Amino acid sequence: MFYIKLASRNIRQSMSNFLPFCLSSVVMFIMNLIITTILFSPSLKKLQGGSSFAVLLGLGLIVLTIFATIFMIYSYRFLLKRRTKEFGLYNILGLKKRHIVRISILELFMMFLATVIAGTVLGIILAKFFYLIFIHLLGENYFDLQWSPLAVMIVTVIFACIYLLLMIISSFSIRRQSSLELLKNASKGEKEPKSRGILALLGIVSLAIGYYLAVTVTSPLDALTKFFIAVLFVILGTLLFYLSFTIWLLKRQKKNKDYYYQPKHFIIVSSLLYRMKQNAVGLANITILVTMTFVTLATTVGLYSSINGFLDDYFVRNTIINVNTTQQQSNAFIDQVAEKNGIPLKHKIVYEMSNSIIGAMSHGKFENKQKLSSLTAVNFMTADTYKQLTGKSVHLKDNEAIVFPAVGSFNESSVQFGHHTFNIKDKINGIRNFPSISLTASNWLILIVNSKSQIQPVLDAASKASGRQYALGFETTISADVTAKDAKKLNLVLSDYLVDGNKPIQRIDEGKMISGTAPSLRSYDEMHQQFLAFAGGFLFIGLVLGFTFILGTALIIYYKQISEGEQDKRSFEILQEVGLSGEEVRQTIRSQVLLMFFLPIAVAIVHFGFAFIMIQKLISLFGATRFSLLLLTSAGTIAVVAAIYYIIYKQTSRAYYRIVER
Repeated sequence: MFYIKLASRNIRQSMSNFLPFCLSSVVMFIMNLIITTILFSPSLKKLQGGSSFAVLLGLGLIVLTIFATIFMIYSYRFLLKRRTKEFGLYNILGLKKRHIVRISILELFMMFLATVIAGTVLGIILAKFFYLIFIHLLGENYFDLQWSPLAVMIVTVIFACIYLLLMIISSFSIRRQSSLELLKNASKGEKEPKSRGILALLGIVSLAIGYYLAVTVTSPLDALTKFFIAVLFVILGTLLFYLSFTIWLLKRQKKNKDYYYQPKHFIIVSSLLYRMKQNAVGLANITILVTMTFVTLATTVGLYSSINGFLDDYFVRNTIINVNTTQQQSNAFIDQVAEKNGIPLKHKIVYEMSNSIIGAMSHGKFENKQKLSSLTAVNFMTADTYKQLTGKSVHLKDNEAIVFPAVGSFNESSVQFGHHTFNIKDKINGIRNFPSISLTASNWLILIVNSKSQIQPVLDAASKASGRQYALGFETTISADVTAKDAKKLNLVLSDYLVDGNKPIQRIDEGKMISGTAPSLRSYDEMHQQFLAFAGGFLFIGLVLGFTFILGTALIIYYKQISEGEQDKRSFEILQEVGLSGEEVRQTIRSQVLLMFFLPIAVAIVHFGFAFIMIQKLISLFGATRFSLLLLTSAGTIAVVAAIYYIIYKQTSRAYYRIVER
């Protein structure tokens, strides 16, 4: 009972020390509980695409759990360092190490109980609010979030494991230090680090490699394979940049006597050198968190905001029907089915094009192997079809083609498919009444040739190489404006038919065909709902993670300001005693705080600038290809995060000034 009372009294009387850690613990518990509540709620199953959302929420929960563990360890180590003097006094007054460990464990247990109780109450309340945001982003209308006790149990177990880890850290830290070390540890400073030119160079090289990988990606799938490698190099380079390069730069400034021997520069350079090892880790953490916030929010917001533009590029009319047979037969069949069921097809556009062949395109040579960096979908269109769509006549020889790179680029003078080579006569930038985006690959190439018979051998070879069950040929695309109700009805009717090349189109219930494919129908409204659900789930996770990263950044900055303020207080007192005026001290403090505070966000913006091309490639996998829109959303994201960062600076710097100027 004595130890329980002592632990409780410690928390009450040292609330200023415990409060930041308790707040961070409760907020992390709430964020995890919100995600888990939605994930395990029966309400999720009632949403369209609920299984996909469950995967996204599960991934988000894993990221949040890892972040919460790392961040709470960071927070508790800061709290532990501020209380080592108190633990040292306990030891001198007669308490043994095991008694001090018992007190710290009881304190953590009390904070754990407070976290679970406060986090559960606030989490259940806020979960409904976040669920409303989630539903709004998905475009759904089911607003009743059913509470799941399992969610509270899972998050409680997760945080019990985290607090158990903190208890182990506390016990190890207290037991390994003597009473004298415990007394001195709270005010223990860092030695002036040595200048390590090799590590400084390694940091710059690591950043250069990460930046090079980011700006030289050639396709979305290439970006996907290189993304994590680039991230690792940038993280390593960021840490070494602060840990070694900044020290090397400060040492260079120190050797410059004209610059160094001025009161303002002397104090700033000396102060930064004295504690740069400690600052480096904190600054690197802040930079990485801010960069993660930029990337997470810009990617998810950019993806969500590009849905309408993507669908507008794909849908020439609000409904697209594909029939795997000739244009004449397909058109007559669709008209007959639509008329029989009383479905009007308005503003109809009909054209014929080959099935897609997908493979690697390198220097004008197409290969069936799946090389991610140049994966391309290729379709063939005859000159007659091109004239039908555009009204323009073209005259081509048998070995000539006109190229239209609908997505991506193509600048070769010829293209080769096995033993068949086509010389590129001309390159066009668009086809009227034709989609400008592909659903099958990140690059899309249209080749306009003279006739079907000219390219059928190419299709046969591609079909054989890919092991397809059905031979590749030509299919008909019919675009028309149809009401949402009629589109669903037509799609249901078409599912009763099978199509197999030039063979007659027959109903499945006639039992006369044993092979073939059903006509496919895509409607704007249906795909808009699917894309909105997918991108909305991503955006929700991005907002939750972005908020968590910003919170982590704010608390790390707060801890950094407090610890630096306590270390700088005595130094500035000495400077005033030797003749530095109060105004000069305030100016020096302001310069140092501004430098240390805004350097991370400046570096983070540079990181994001180099990552922008890779981010654009990555989200184009999901159809977001409009550069200007992504640039606008990225700039807006940076502006919002920078504004929040500035507010954090204004609030946390006050704590620093109060300590130093006291």
